[in-house]
Amino acid sequence: MKLKYLVLACAFLATSSLSNAQTSATDYPNKSVRLIAPFPPGGAADGVARQVATRLSQLWGQSVIVDNRPGAGGMIGAEAAARSVGDPYILFLGSVGVMTVNQHIYKEVRYDAVKDFTPLSTLVKMPSFLVVNSTVPANNVKEFIAYAMANPGKLKYGSAGNGTSEHTNAVMLGKMAGIDIVHVPYKGIAPALTDLLGGHINFLVEQGVAILPVIKSNKVKALAVTTAMRSPALPNVPTLNESGVPGFDASAWYALYAPAGIPEAIQKKISQNLGTVMNTPEVKAYFNEISAEVATSTPAELAAFQDYEIKRWAEIVKSANIKTD
Repeated sequence: MKLKYLVLACAFLATSSLSNAQTSATDYPNKSVRLIAPFPPGGAADGVARQVATRLSQLWGQSVIVDNRPGAGGMIGAEAAARSVGDPYILFLGSVGVMTVNQHIYKEVRYDAVKDFTPLSTLVKMPSFLVVNSTVPANNVKEFIAYAMANPGKLKYGSAGNGTSEHTNAVMLGKMAGIDIVHVPYKGIAPALTDLLGGHINFLVEQGVAILPVIKSNKVKALAVTTAMRSPALPNVPTLNESGVPGFDASAWYALYAPAGIPEAIQKKISQNLGTVMNTPEVKAYFNEISAEVATSTPAELAAFQDYEIKRWAEIVKSANIKTD
């Protein structure tokens, strides 16, 4: 008799679980959603996360709360998201560093950037700018390289952490320009900007969303942009490619993920909703102003793009011998 009740109970739970999955796919979201951003407030990642959260909240009629989890090059936030297996109410803002670079430069990474996440959509791609403060007597890239060559190991640059775009882009610059520069990692870009303005570090290779206001206030000098084409936000700033570092072309990107194991119907719904909210004239105009390009995708397109980037950065990390500090 007990076995009969056990079988009936199991059958009920299975039916209930199936019903809940179907309901959640249809009604999702029916409560608040948490979006984990693996960097602190004030930087590029935070700016992207808050735009996404605001727009999805408006569309869904449910709160999307940004949860900043900085540290370890974004790995603290990534690990927190990865632990929430099957929970569609946890979203994660992935970046080029967190999702493609960290596994190549850290000895211990306690998440699998592919297996532990469900891809939803790419969000934006953005160039970075090489900026220097008054401690560097250079008004263009050639003068910057000449000064660095004359002072090997003297120039210090900051980043939001090991493996972030600020780090890897500066490493690429150092390798391609043949200069000896020193990395100073921070827990997010805000403290790095503070030290740049205070003269404790000399330069940054930073994304537009964080650095454009500082450039426009004339607190730092923008020497170049990292992409092959000039930025519409600062059309008078040349590219590194045209300024003495031929072949340099790098951009940062952000994408949205959920933990592994969420229902496919919810995956598709979130992806489609992101395409709707991110491609409005208002959102495109916001990102254009900070030198970023909206670039949404299907989950399959994001998965393929991430696979390409993992292989690309594996080669770059190996050739440049990038190590954690």
